[in-house]
Amino acid sequence: MTEYPFDSQPRLDAVAIREVLAGYALANKVIETERQAILAQMSRAEALAIWRDLMRGFNERPEMHRNLDRLDLWQVEGLISVRRALDLMAETNKAP
Repeated sequence: MTEYPFDSQPRLDAVAIREVLAGYALANKVIETERQAILAQMSRAEALAIWRDLMRGFNERPEMHRNLDRLDLWQVEGLISVRRALDLMAETNKAP
């Protein structure tokens, strides 16, 4: 049976990470441009109606209110994971 070396520290591909981040940045730019175009054509009454509809749906489901802390925690955990990955990439690419 062939043994494969186990690397406890996964290596991050800096080029792949840069490409992914650039893709996210481009997608965010397109989404923001589309959002601004939609909002520019929307009347105040339409925006208010959308907001009220969203709030009505949220307020009619009190079981959703219990999970807000979990959502906050999940978001923070995601941000910490990204930060650790970027720190590891920076440490790996640091010149001695």
